[in-house]
Parts: sequence; structure tokens; C-alpha cells
Amino acid sequence: MKGEMLNNPLYIGSFPPPYGGVTVKNALLFEAISEKMQLDKLNLMDVKHHDLAAIAAFAKAVTGRNGVLLIGVSSDWRRRITDFLYRFNRSKMSRSLLFVMGGMVPNDEAYAKRLGCYRCVFVETQGMREAFERAGTRNVAVYPNCRKRPATPCHVRKTDKRGVRLVYFSLISEDKGAQLTIDAAKELSNCSFTFYGPIDAPYKEKFMREVACLPNVEYRGLFDSVSGDVVSELNQYDIHLFPTMCPNEGVPGVIVETKLAAVPTIASNRGYNSELINNGKDGVLTCRDTVDELVDVISSLAASPEQLDSMKEAALLSADFFYVERYLDTISEVLQER
Repeated sequence: MKGEMLNNPLYIGSFPPPYGGVTVKNALLFEAISEKMQLDKLNLMDVKHHDLAAIAAFAKAVTGRNGVLLIGVSSDWRRRITDFLYRFNRSKMSRSLLFVMGGMVPNDEAYAKRLGCYRCVFVETQGMREAFERAGTRNVAVYPNCRKRPATPCHVRKTDKRGVRLVYFSLISEDKGAQLTIDAAKELSNCSFTFYGPIDAPYKEKFMREVACLPNVEYRGLFDSVSGDVVSELNQYDIHLFPTMCPNEGVPGVIVETKLAAVPTIASNRGYNSELINNGKDGVLTCRDTVDELVDVISSLAASPEQLDSMKEAALLSADFFYVERYLDTISEVLQER
């Protein structure tokens, strides 16, 4: 949005391009809410790029006494906007909604108190809601890392007993578990492993060297999620691997996408993974982060295609929780409260 703002609720957030976790979430949420009511949009990317009209619109948005804001920004901007509204425009803040995108929880009591002055703060998991409430923010509701319902729903692809196909779809780094996956592939020659994603620069040489030596491992580069159908692509596989060892893992959207694709995930029990995966039903949570454990879990599922197909069914069923339309009535009702 540039220039004069209208009286509709105003959505402030970064929108694609570039395509990333926050920008894609904003685009989806803005489009979905716009089907229920008239919204205006202010693209924070224009503010960051020093567009004068956008800067003026942003200043008017946070200082103007009238209207309602819907805010979907990164953690740094979330704190800046929150601090400003709390100090200078608390009445508008009390009518506005904040969407927390990712797994960051308030790290001090004063900030948690300020967040409590919004009409509602939406977070992505029940665990995050409880963490916000423990920090002192009481006006919290859950809006998950949602996706749009596919025009053509995926179906469960039955497991081929000749060997399972596994996919790693994330940043390729040692912290994210790429080497753990490679080491497991060395012991599971009857299974195929496919990697998608950008490669962490310090790890690139080692990763490419390992891939070149393993006939059951393939690297397919970056998936074009703009022109390609990521859910249909993931549906070609039997198991998704997310063995992250990152201590501050957030709420990974790829696990949601694999649910839509009817693919169960094997993930480390870190971050909020346990809220996305029902262990033993629609996926498996590992606890030791070792090659032996990962090999054992994969081998067990590969030896029991009926169990794996049951997990695929459960993963697809659980995807219903992550469709954006489930949450639109709640968001609309909160916006229209008086």
C-alpha cells in the first residue's frame, strides 16, 4: 500500500517477493481474510527499501488514532512496533491483532506485558501459547503455520516393498541433520535418499563429495515453490526426514506440507516438533540424535509397509488442522469485537 490509507483494517507485514517463511504466511493470511472482509495492505519490504510513500503510510498507520492493525512481522520489527504502540498509541493497540510467525517467545516480563495490550496475539502452537502465558501475555490464541487447501487433494501413495524413498527438504547443514542423514544412507543401500534445499556454505564441499560417492543419494537443488507444486512433489516419497539438531528450532512449515502430501515425518524431538507429530501415529520422534537410532527407525518402517501406509493415512488426516479456513471465523470475530 502506498499513499492515503482507507478505513479498512490494515495488514502490516512483509510480502513476497522475496519468498520466505514470513512473506508466504503473510500472503496466505491476507488473501484468506480478504475473502471475509475488506483489508488494506502495507508491505514492510517497501519501508525497508526506503520507499518514501511507504514510510509515510507506515508512520500514519502506527500514529493514527483510528482504525485497526493486523501485524505479521519478524521478531525485531514485532518488538519495535509493539514498543511504539505501547508508549504512544495504546488505544489503537487494544483494537489490533498480532500474528507471531515462528517460535520466538517473549524473553522479558516488560515485553510480555506490552504484548498483552493487543486485542489478541496469535501464536503457532499450543506450547507457544502456554509459554507466552507463563511469560505474562494472557490474550493469546493459536493460529498454526497454515497452508491453503490444495485444489486437488493428495492421495496416499502405497509403499513399494522393494525399497522406501526418503526426502530431506530443508537447509542442508550439519546442524539440520544432513550429515546424520548421509551416514544413515550409507547403511541403508536398499533405500533411496533425495535432498532438496540450499547448502550451508561451510558444509557444501563435504556434502557434494559424500553425495557423489553414494548411489542411493541424490541432490536435486532448490525446489521452485513459486512455479512448482511442493505438495505434489513431496507426495512422490514415502518418508520425510527432519533430524534437526538446532537448539532453537521453530515451527517448520515443511512438516505441515508433508502432511498435506500424505508423507509421515521422522524428526528429532526438538523445538515444537512434538506438537506437529503424533509419535508413532503420523510420524516418529527420535530422542538420541544418532545414526543408529535413525537407521533403526527407517529400517523398521521399511520392513512394515502396512504400518508405513497407516502413518501416511494419519499424516494426511492430520493436515486438516492446518488449513487456513479453519481459523478465519475466529479471526473475524476477534476483529469485530467491541
